[in-house]
Amino acid sequence: MKKLLLSLIIVGLYSVAIQAQVKIAYMNPNAVLGQLEEVAVIDQQIDALITQRDQEIINKANALQQAFTDYEAVRVSLSPAEQQEREAVLLQQNQDLETERDTYLNEIRQRRAQLLQPLIERMDAAINKIATASGIDLVLNEGTSYGDAIVFYANEEKLNITQQVLDEIKSE
Repeated sequence: MKKLLLSLIIVGLYSVAIQAQVKIAYMNPNAVLGQLEEVAVIDQQIDALITQRDQEIINKANALQQAFTDYEAVRVSLSPAEQQEREAVLLQQNQDLETERDTYLNEIRQRRAQLLQPLIERMDAAINKIATASGIDLVLNEGTSYGDAIVFYANEEKLNITQQVLDEIKSE
């Protein structure tokens, strides 16, 4: 009797496990974004911003370099207190330039993310639509932003919904 009951429990659990299988797919968001014309326009806007800001930073760096060269030329004629004062000013200007450069790089990253946000939202909507229509429970990213693979192996290419997502976004 115990063996029969145990067998029925095992069969029952097995049938529940079969019904509870998770349907998984994966996609490559970078491949989708790389094929959208809107991303090329965003990249041009970012490149223009970089060119403008790079020139500003270069001009300030050149001015700082000239100030340092001027200081080096007159340093021997300055008193130790004057040398220390000028060095402190130059050091502060250099730190300000570094801070400005870091702020500029963060600004570029934030602006790019801000410009890409509507495209990412469209991609998320397309993923949701395809996953819902296909009965997919989980969609994985094929890789990380650093290029490391997340999906190392997929038995079937039909699990890759990258092209479907791209087609859905382009059809909007």
